[in-house]
Amino acid sequence: RLPAGGGVAIGGPLAVHPATSATPPVDEVPDDVLPPSGAPRPVALSVPAGPQLTVPILYYHYIRTILPTAQNLLSFDLSISPQMFAEQMALLHVEGAHPITLATLMDALSGKRALPAHPVVLTFDDGYADFATTVEPMMARYGFVATDFVVSGFVNRPRYMTAAQVLQMDADGMVIGSHTVHHADLAALPPAAALAEIANGKTALEKLLGHPVLDFAYPYGAFNAVVAQLVQQVGFREAVTTMHGDLQTLNGRFELHRAEMGGAPSLATFAADAGVPLPSAAQFAVIVLLARQPSVARSA
Repeated sequence: RLPAGGGVAIGGPLAVHPATSATPPVDEVPDDVLPPSGAPRPVALSVPAGPQLTVPILYYHYIRTILPTAQNLLSFDLSISPQMFAEQMALLHVEGAHPITLATLMDALSGKRALPAHPVVLTFDDGYADFATTVEPMMARYGFVATDFVVSGFVNRPRYMTAAQVLQMDADGMVIGSHTVHHADLAALPPAAALAEIANGKTALEKLLGHPVLDFAYPYGAFNAVVAQLVQQVGFREAVTTMHGDLQTLNGRFELHRAEMGGAPSLATFAADAGVPLPSAAQFAVIVLLARQPSVARSA
């Protein structure tokens, strides 16, 4: 875990850790992704007005079942149960939503293409193994696409995707974005250290995948003008934050807004965040039936 104001050791190549079949307790949150204590909330940068579109970008962490006990509240808030996730994806399908990539969003903001009806961007932070075992099979069921922002130094750690899984997700049409090397609080680092985290994470994933990685997410949502400039300097096309909202701008492409998916939101809340109508009673019955159908899960 990176304490507020602290530094980290910067590593270049993709860290490799022995894979393990051990399953830690499901109510445990890895220390390396806990929010820094006392960290200030990011604020929007001052950018001139430009092309803008209303496109929801949703972000998830874990897809797992957590009981909302006093000891597990943080874990609960970072998690969506597999059943609830299945209902959410079924709702998107029934309502005719069209998950798109951030590349498509950037093209639309640049006037290069029109967006489909009910566009939404599905993103997942940190590169957890359940993206490969639970999320991707659901994406395949409906022909959806999602982006996973992978922490390069966590690849092959317990509960995170293995290098083979990251490669498989890429081959299956999912988008792999970067989330630094060590999930570092970039706003708390000296610029040189922040640059190394940003650049080395990108390089490690590109070496693994064999193609450019252009999508970036700020760990903890922490960024400032200097960090955003470094992300652009390294060669990322855009970056997503944890600032709530669905109005995206071309000039603000390095501070895209997202809506967090965690806990146990109602389908009505999810529909509002995803920018789709609330399902009718008949549609809800279809959603329930679809959500009960098992997906073909990949092995861990």
